Amino acid sequence: LITRFNESIEQGDLTSAISLGREALHLLPAPHPDRSAFLNNIAVALQTRVEQSGRHEDLDEAISLHREALELQPCPHPLRSSSLTNIAAALSTRFLEAGRHEDLDELISLHQEALELQPALHPRWFSSLTIIAVGLAVRFERFGRHEDIEEAILFFREALELRPAPHPDRSSSLTYIASALNTRFEQSGLHEDLDEAISLYREALELRAAPHPGRPALLNNIAVALQTRFQQSGRHEDLEEAISFHREALELRPAPHPRRSTSLAKIAGALLARFEQSGRHEDLEEAISLHREALELRPAPHPGRSTSLDKIARALLTRFEQSGRHEDLEEAISLHREALELLPASHQRRSSTLYNIAGSLQARFEQSGRHEDLEEAISLHREALELRPAPHPLRSSSLYNLANALSTRCQQSGGHEDLEEAISMHRAALELLPAPNLDRSTSVHSIANTLLTRFEQSGRHEDLEEAISMHREALELRHAPHPQRSASLNNLASALKTRFEQSARHEDLEAILSLQDALGLLAAVACETASPSGRFRAARAWASHADFSTHDLALDAYQTAIELLPRLAMLGLDLSSRQQALTSGTDGLARAAAACAIKSGQFERAVELLEEGRAVFWSQALQLRTPMTDLRKVAPGLEDTLRDVSLKLEQGSLRDVSRELSDNSQQRMSMEREAVRLRHLNDKWLATLQEVRQLKGFEDFLRPRRISTLLDAVVDAPVVILNARKGGCAALILTSLNGVQHVPLALTFADVTVLVAVMRIATASGHRDLSRSASIRLHVDGLLQQILPPTTLQLMRQSLESRNMTRVQPNHEYDDFQKVLAALWESVASPVFHSLGLEKSNTRPNLWWCPTGPFTFLSIHAAGIYNAGELQCVSDYVVSSYTPTITALLSNVPISDTFKMMVVIEPNTPGQSRLPYIIDELQRIESHVPEKDLIKFNSANVEEVVSQLPTTSIAHFACHGRQHPENPLESALMLHDGPLKVSQIMQQPTPNVQLAFLGACQTATGDKTLPDEAIHLASTLLFAGFRGVVATMWSISDEDGPKVADAFYEYLYRKKPSALAGTFQPDTREAAQALHVAVDKLRSKGVSFKRWVPFIHMGDEGWM
Repeated sequence: LITRFNESIEQGDLTSAISLGREALHLLPAPHPDRSAFLNNIAVALQTRVEQSGRHEDLDEAISLHREALELQPCPHPLRSSSLTNIAAALSTRFLEAGRHEDLDELISLHQEALELQPALHPRWFSSLTIIAVGLAVRFERFGRHEDIEEAILFFREALELRPAPHPDRSSSLTYIASALNTRFEQSGLHEDLDEAISLYREALELRAAPHPGRPALLNNIAVALQTRFQQSGRHEDLEEAISFHREALELRPAPHPRRSTSLAKIAGALLARFEQSGRHEDLEEAISLHREALELRPAPHPGRSTSLDKIARALLTRFEQSGRHEDLEEAISLHREALELLPASHQRRSSTLYNIAGSLQARFEQSGRHEDLEEAISLHREALELRPAPHPLRSSSLYNLANALSTRCQQSGGHEDLEEAISMHRAALELLPAPNLDRSTSVHSIANTLLTRFEQSGRHEDLEEAISMHREALELRHAPHPQRSASLNNLASALKTRFEQSARHEDLEAILSLQDALGLLAAVACETASPSGRFRAARAWASHADFSTHDLALDAYQTAIELLPRLAMLGLDLSSRQQALTSGTDGLARAAAACAIKSGQFERAVELLEEGRAVFWSQALQLRTPMTDLRKVAPGLEDTLRDVSLKLEQGSLRDVSRELSDNSQQRMSMEREAVRLRHLNDKWLATLQEVRQLKGFEDFLRPRRISTLLDAVVDAPVVILNARKGGCAALILTSLNGVQHVPLALTFADVTVLVAVMRIATASGHRDLSRSASIRLHVDGLLQQILPPTTLQLMRQSLESRNMTRVQPNHEYDDFQKVLAALWESVASPVFHSLGLEKSNTRPNLWWCPTGPFTFLSIHAAGIYNAGELQCVSDYVVSSYTPTITALLSNVPISDTFKMMVVIEPNTPGQSRLPYIIDELQRIESHVPEKDLIKFNSANVEEVVSQLPTTSIAHFACHGRQHPENPLESALMLHDGPLKVSQIMQQPTPNVQLAFLGACQTATGDKTLPDEAIHLASTLLFAGFRGVVATMWSISDEDGPKVADAFYEYLYRKKPSALAGTFQPDTREAAQALHVAVDKLRSKGVSFKRWVPFIHMGDEGWM
């Protein structure tokens, strides 16, 4: 029956054989000489059934029967060694299933006894040596006992001597030794072990030429070892060879090969390593796709499914860290949790999965601030640590990550106990990582940072000294081109800077200068060995330290960092990923660079740096739409390529990348393949640009504008850039006559942020933090005392007191506005006007304000002294407009001969509050605009409005607006049947659009996390093609919309002929003046600041 089962795999034959064997066993009581043989035979049959059905009770019975057989075969029974081997094999199966360490210990002991019973050169001597060595190696990996791996290597070497070439098993012996040496290397860091392992793998590979069935596994093993050596030495050729070996292994395992999923996972791991080294996003996308394919080949209850789930999750977490896509983080957490459910409490991988979930939850806490995530992460790290008692080889990792989580909680709550425990755990982890362990530098680096935190809290100088010492050690362990070397250079420089600020030690400053040179070198040469994000971090750190020490190369450092911004937010990414890339430590960079240039007297370069380093998102978008007529004349083929690629990139950037956890793997793999395609297109775009720039006369093709070009924007009116930086605030005035003038401002960065806070309090509705409000107002009072002339200050106090005398409670809103606008007048507007030689006039010139940083949230156009008996304000001197960049003023598009005005009103948008006055707004517009020129929509649908955009010159929207700071092209005007998104507007040809009037709420409110990226609805429409936009900085009073629109269009149509038979086209170049008149009219009615200040004009007048 057993013979027939082996041929047919008929389960009934196996069951009958076991039954008959048991019956025969009853007929053979001890001490019958055949009983032991029958016991072993039944046990082997039960083991076979375990392999078929997975019945655990069969395995336990088999072990029990093997034990009884062994008792019947005492020494020197000739079959005792066979019985010892049989029990050990059954215990090995149970160990692999249940992970019981007692089974592992016993099976090693049984094999060792069997070996002692075998004479030297016995036919089974080799297999016994090998099995014992494998057991010892497994026990080392499980429990970290160093003597186990040492003994395992000795046994493997002895077995190899029994298999000289050309023995067919020699390749297996070579592989076993190589794997054991690789394992010892991971524990000790001895490079000789890793080099020997690779050499032995290569020898084994030569003995396993295709189509040897063991070649794919060996290819994977040598690839993993090469990948490890790459991580240590940075030898790029090792990583490339590893990927090549993995790909060859995959080709040798076509579907439905049972080990195909393993090869897929191995390639994915190597590609992730290359991504971390080079930043090639296509490697990350391919890795995720390969991991998904591997997971599909491991459906439950496949034993490798939990591993695949963890690997996909870790890759998704890596992509989240790059792009900030929340869906990736959520899926990673979900996959880690699914993996944990597949692992029983005793499973050896459970601690790793707990550790992974904790890391993902900590990442979500850092993004969302959800304290329950941080608490759960700490709890899971503690549970993982309990499953890794000393000398577990991964105990140091658990100590390290638990310490980091506790440090994070300390930073949130200020808990001193968490900080002390974190330092203690970091020290315990470090003790387990003696040099030259690979992870020692990371542990040293983290202790240093934690000690610096304690120094900042307590001022203990010994903590600062130890932190500097630790950072020096970490740097010594991270030889170039180690991917974290720039982080060590930066942190050591920061720690030395802290000590220099404390003690002014000259040698610290010298060390900082030396370190910044190293950082500069990294930023300049790392293009071949580091990702754009790594290069950017190095360049930014270099710039920061060089600026601090007034190094001559500080501006070059800033230039390097700014030039890397488009690579961080490359065109191949979707919009939200590009936005996330720009929020990751980039905001304020251009302002810092400009401040550095101003400090060195290079005002023109300051303007160039601001222009290149701000509104990066929009600069890229406009690159894709740039006319290329001149290029077509010279190189039509290149122009065709750029136009084709730009169209595909623009369309691809608008794709929907949102995902649900319920999406199947095919849907996700399809999205990831599309991401890879777009990244290849981005590479093609960059390569083609480089090719164009080789042509004579096209050296600066699509490069950032230089000052000579930027000054073309100020032929008719000056532009005033307001730069806000912690080192001080300044105005840069651009005029056609004097170029760039620098005007220092009597405001600190802290002053500006406080003024913003007061404005937000004044314009907010609902609950306010009264204690915080009072503190902020005190700061403003102190500022006014410093900058206002005594007479003006006295008049302001008297004015405010007289207004509040008749009130039960003070009118804080009015007071706040008056104080902030006074501060802006005295410290910003007045010195700028003085520099320009401007005086009050009835014929006011135009002026563009180009605010940066926190200035973007302030109403510069309304700055003034509004005291009774003393009134002077910006609107007495100039007609104000705003521009997000100077480049936005350089468009020079001719006016169309045709004219249409589209008016869209939405009084009752579903899901939004009612707008009762906008019917009146439409009627007032109708009183000025001829009927034949009007396209009117009341409760319109999106399709209708979009269809009219190509013929529209002025678009007036009286409706709700929705801003989307994470994805500005999702910002929308809310129509009756849904949102009219900016992305839809951008996809339409709009040759005639001149002006948009947004009678909606908060259409010019920027994103506080990215003030320099101009992420609000008004600027978005500018970049979508409109030449000018009328918008509001905060919610307006419903009744004011019609009044301002009435006066605005009355002014634009003041020259309209009385006979409507003729054609008339309003001059939209007068839009800023028209708004100026309209707001003046509203203000003359005595309305509050809050009602007239929010209206602003943005954009240029550059059409002909």
